[in-house]
Amino acid sequence: MVYKMEKKELEEALAEHGKAIELKNEEIVKGLNEDNEKLKAELETMNKTKDVMQKQLDEIAVSLKKAEKDGKLNEEQKATFASSLRDKLNKDIQKVSGLSRKDAEAFKMEIKSFLSTDNASITTGSLLPAYQLDPGVSKAPDRSPFMLDIVARGIANSLTIYWVQRKTRTDGTEWVDEATAPAAQTVLGYETKTAAMQNLSEFIKVSNNSFDDIDWLMSEVQTELVTLMVLKLDADILNGTVAANGFDGVNTVATAFSAAGDTMPTGVTPNKWDALSYALTQIQLANFMANFIVLNPSDVRDMKLTRDDQGAYLIPPTMATGMNVAVDGVRIIANNGVTKGSYLVGDFTKAKFWSRKEMDLKVWEQNEDDVLKQLKTITLYMRGTLVVKDADKLAFVKDTFADTITEITAV
Repeated sequence: MVYKMEKKELEEALAEHGKAIELKNEEIVKGLNEDNEKLKAELETMNKTKDVMQKQLDEIAVSLKKAEKDGKLNEEQKATFASSLRDKLNKDIQKVSGLSRKDAEAFKMEIKSFLSTDNASITTGSLLPAYQLDPGVSKAPDRSPFMLDIVARGIANSLTIYWVQRKTRTDGTEWVDEATAPAAQTVLGYETKTAAMQNLSEFIKVSNNSFDDIDWLMSEVQTELVTLMVLKLDADILNGTVAANGFDGVNTVATAFSAAGDTMPTGVTPNKWDALSYALTQIQLANFMANFIVLNPSDVRDMKLTRDDQGAYLIPPTMATGMNVAVDGVRIIANNGVTKGSYLVGDFTKAKFWSRKEMDLKVWEQNEDDVLKQLKTITLYMRGTLVVKDADKLAFVKDTFADTITEITAV
């Protein structure tokens, strides 16, 4: 069926060329000098050539049927014949159009070389669609993970992370007279805390045919699985809970904002810059030094666009602009993994993610009935846990902008 369609297209192409030649012949004949017998002879030769082409086309049809029956045609032969024939016909028309000029030269239309074998391939070639693949895969972009970049990292060589922390401390320090004991003793108490490794895993089944037919599919699937795992880990380091993930995320254990009665001056309407400044102060009062503020991009935009009653931008003198937006020297990280309208400020070196097993991707040939169904199972697996020690929870402060602004507004 494919060969018949190509033959029909070829017939149409030859018909177009034939009409062009005939029209040009008529124009040339009208302007000929009757004494120019040589030119007349050349025109007669052209007409005979046209008849020869038609005869050879009929012979081609026979060859096609034979080749189709024997299964001897190949794509390389088809393309070679089609491109060569079309180029030849185009050149012939250009030569015919030049016969009306006195400097025109005689020529002969030859296509015999195209039919040198019994199984010559015939196709219109350029009339057949040929696809061009635009590299890459079109897909919606994923958000950029950021938590693993700002928390501390550790390599675990055990199933469980242990640490000792101070549980109690009383201060009996005082000035006393000579030979007089302090009124109360100093008491210290310690305890051991643990955090077990947690498993993070995913898998996908892919057909053998898809891997065989699409060269880049394996790398694309691997990239997708790794991306999904990194995003899941990133989200849980921020907002995870023991019940769901086996460890609490930084935002889960962070200390809630408390102004402790400290407000802005009476008559001043606080904004988001003020809220963050108060949160940074709370961390300083707990004897920590914040190094990052994480916000939703929409909140960062709103802060940049804050204006006064006259429409002038309100950019605090403590704000740094450019590539890195900062408040009081503390860099803001904008990421849509953070809930709009909320903030998290802290010293993120006090949160540590321990890795027991880095991401391990494997392709399995046999799983369940994969062999019978011509499938492969791809798995991705890792182990780790996040630790924020009790005393370090004061290094993080969280709240919503709305609640913080209400709390620091003087009544």
